[in-house]
Amino acid sequence: MSRFSKNWFSQSGAIAALVLLLTLPFPPGAAEAVSPNAAVSNAAVVTQSVTCQPASITRPQPTLPKGFTEQILYSGCLNQPTAISFNKNKTRVFVAEKGGRVWNCDLSSPTCLLFGDLSGKVCNDSDRGLLGLAVDPQNDGKVYVLYTTPPATGACSGNVLTHGQLSLLTGTGETKILPAAGSGNQTWCFFYTSHSIGGLVFGTDNKTLYVSAGDGASFNQVDYGQLDNACGDGTNLPQGAFRSQGVSPYSDGVILRIANPGTTTQSIATVANGLRNPFRFARAPGTDELYIGNVGWNAWESIDHVSVAGQNFGWPCYEGWNPGNNAAAAPQPDYQSTAYCGSVGGVTAPFFAYAHLGYVTLDDRKGRACGGKPSGGGPDQNGSVLSAIGFTDDTSTTYPIQFKNALYFGDLLRKCIWTMRPPDNTPQNFAKGLQGGPVDLKAGQDGDLFYVDLVTSTVRRITHK
Repeated sequence: MSRFSKNWFSQSGAIAALVLLLTLPFPPGAAEAVSPNAAVSNAAVVTQSVTCQPASITRPQPTLPKGFTEQILYSGCLNQPTAISFNKNKTRVFVAEKGGRVWNCDLSSPTCLLFGDLSGKVCNDSDRGLLGLAVDPQNDGKVYVLYTTPPATGACSGNVLTHGQLSLLTGTGETKILPAAGSGNQTWCFFYTSHSIGGLVFGTDNKTLYVSAGDGASFNQVDYGQLDNACGDGTNLPQGAFRSQGVSPYSDGVILRIANPGTTTQSIATVANGLRNPFRFARAPGTDELYIGNVGWNAWESIDHVSVAGQNFGWPCYEGWNPGNNAAAAPQPDYQSTAYCGSVGGVTAPFFAYAHLGYVTLDDRKGRACGGKPSGGGPDQNGSVLSAIGFTDDTSTTYPIQFKNALYFGDLLRKCIWTMRPPDNTPQNFAKGLQGGPVDLKAGQDGDLFYVDLVTSTVRRITHK
């Protein structure tokens, strides 16, 4: 997710050692929908458990709307959690760790059971790792994961050739979905330490899976393919960030729609392209419309709205809002100067965007800014990164109406969460002064908003009395 050489994932240090206790039984027949030709790992995962610190009220509390309280659900037991996903009845939450473990946590007690361990298969370096997680809405015994794979030889560190892997975890182990086991064709290709794979979201039919990935290009400088040919996708320029425009065989910088993943009837389509780093995205309740948290470069953070398949959001030739005209995307000057942008047209402007040197809400302009203020006032002095996005649903009996079926997005560097209700794209402050940084937002038990705090290695819940 980095815009510059600083990799924000590395800011979180190791926490308390895990205490391993019990064995988790897995439901039989969990992989009945898997293609008979799919390869499954040799043995079932041997699972263990860990006891977390009891749930507590965050001290000090972040600034929240009246009646809201933040709770720390799981702490002292997780190591750099990156994503969460709930079982069907939302009594349990599955948690992915950046290093490759997936935990199945009981919402009624501070206990997590190890569902799967891919530590030996995941490239855990800088912004790479196990970043995507989605529990099958129809079968709690099936958990989809998305992770960065290590290079063929040598250590997974620095600029090395890596790829992405979408897999299914069950009681029998890992089944590789995309690419399939033994396939010689790689779906994604990455050389730099950021902009690798992203998130996973199920569609309304509970069978279709949406998958995001970054552009695989350098985040330090303009990259139109002149910097390297590590992915081997040709010497004809442009490549690099232009992979998001479909110039290579890799699905970098796009969101894929995978129908019936892992079965004999699996099909794949691109529903959105021209994305720099769609690290997190969310589906609007009751629809298959997607809202993408597109991590920006030097100037902008954007939320892109996918309402029809095939939309192009313009990266690397366009980014953010055109000043004075929010209905149009802004030309990206550094890439426009490469002379490769002439064929990039029909670009969809962001649903919402905020500038790194600008405020996010009207309240911010009135002196109640999210994030630290440099001398002389102004917006956050440490930069911006749109690190989490998600919706609440309508199941809460306590949330006020304006906070139900609402879109929430968080910025790890500004340490804030904002909310709005599409089609309204005017955000309001929801939580500021967070202890760490949100990297995943989901509606959970009782319709409450849950989020993953990567910096403090915790999972948190925001309730309303």
